[in-house]
Amino acid sequence: MRLFILIFPILFMSQAIAQSDCEWQPDSDQNYFISVTDVLAVLGIFGQADTDQDGIWDGSDMCTDPDACNYSANPTLPCVYLDVAGICGGNNNLPTLLIGDWTFSTLAGALEVGPSPGNNDWYSSAPNGLQSAQYDDVYTFQEDGSLIADYSGSIIDAFSDYSEQGYSCSSIDFNFNSNDENTALPSFEMLPASTTCSCPFMGTNDAGLIYSIASLTANELVLQVQGDDNNCNASDAYFMFTFVRVSTESGDETGYPAPESYPGMALVWSDEFDGDSVNLQNWTYDLGANGWGNNEWQDYTNSAANSSVAEGVLTITARQNGSSYTSARLKTQGLQDFQYGRIDIRAKLPEGQGIWPALWMLGINITDGGWPQCGEIDIMEMVGHEPSTIHGTAHWGSSWDVHQYSGESIELSNGQAFSEQFHLFSIDWQQDEIKWYMDDQLFYSISPNQMNGQPYPFNASFFFIMNIAVGGNWPGYPDASTVFPQEMVIDCVRVFQ
Repeated sequence: MRLFILIFPILFMSQAIAQSDCEWQPDSDQNYFISVTDVLAVLGIFGQADTDQDGIWDGSDMCTDPDACNYSANPTLPCVYLDVAGICGGNNNLPTLLIGDWTFSTLAGALEVGPSPGNNDWYSSAPNGLQSAQYDDVYTFQEDGSLIADYSGSIIDAFSDYSEQGYSCSSIDFNFNSNDENTALPSFEMLPASTTCSCPFMGTNDAGLIYSIASLTANELVLQVQGDDNNCNASDAYFMFTFVRVSTESGDETGYPAPESYPGMALVWSDEFDGDSVNLQNWTYDLGANGWGNNEWQDYTNSAANSSVAEGVLTITARQNGSSYTSARLKTQGLQDFQYGRIDIRAKLPEGQGIWPALWMLGINITDGGWPQCGEIDIMEMVGHEPSTIHGTAHWGSSWDVHQYSGESIELSNGQAFSEQFHLFSIDWQQDEIKWYMDDQLFYSISPNQMNGQPYPFNASFFFIMNIAVGGNWPGYPDASTVFPQEMVIDCVRVFQ
């Protein structure tokens, strides 16, 4: 084999190495007998090569063939192997990461148009800038290599002055190509002749038939495609679409997904609420009905009627019993606290006049100097009479009489409510800076230069609090329009550092 090391060093360097544990060996003899298979593997004929020249096809070598790697029998997370396009491979030459449900991202730039690939000179959508008839579209790539498009009965028709029009197309056949010769990106080509759609499409109906996969992660899919006309003839426009994965697992209802990883960061703590009761190694309770400094009406309890875990979610429930109200306030104080990181909380919120849900943090030194000197980070607050708006806020100050606060709000588009599906509420918390996000949309940040002469308390350790308050100075109080019970459903809490 040493002869091949001398002849083909440049070939090996030019191929992308994808690490995987595979049990197939290209050598017909473990004593380094040079077989025909060896030669073809070295030449990359099968998209495989014994890159470290140890005579064994193992985790140190390229692994791009699902049959050779026995992907079906030995799946692992996050990916058994990378295909020749550098994305997670799967059955039927369809990337495993592509399988599942996708819908338009609500982030800025989810739909872009320009005169060349990757160009957005002509149009780039604002945050939540698309119409509801676009946001309700769901595209499902299935393991058998087919695509189901659910347009919920209507589309925005580019060929009818961008008006909303009825549309019933569903099943779309396509061919997947791991390396499109025109773009050097993996792509798939929709096949009009074998589909229920005369001109099948993803995103907008003036998009063409060949979609290049510009980026594919566990939760985001970015596609590039040349436009076409109503007869599937190519136009001079180029589109870029950004989709996010729709999760439909038990206890994990439709909504914005929570990433399982971030580049360069590790998951250091999470609660996925997988059991059948609140994990008391993570959470304890605030109890009582003392107004909590805001003239609130609820009595916080540790009863299962007000906080319960089932089917992968934690549910906090506010209830009415005549003229009294009960709810729950859970915290990690004394059990789990953190300093810095990306913090994600995926939740579906309650609504209604006088309902006040919050996902927030307090500095652990609250027991020493009280509030607000400990600092408060409100990852998410909502007043229930504004069900489409959430707030991110920071509080600080060396004493009550110099209390300071600053924050911002963000609103869902088209009258959507946070009670309808799960959303992701996040902070990116670094030394001397905190950034607030909703569904990965940045909407506020704070740093030491905003303290108005008061100490900056946010470089210390903080613990979590999650609760639903009933009534209070800010949201006002329940009235005849308020429906009980009201629930805040939390899918997960994750801390990456």
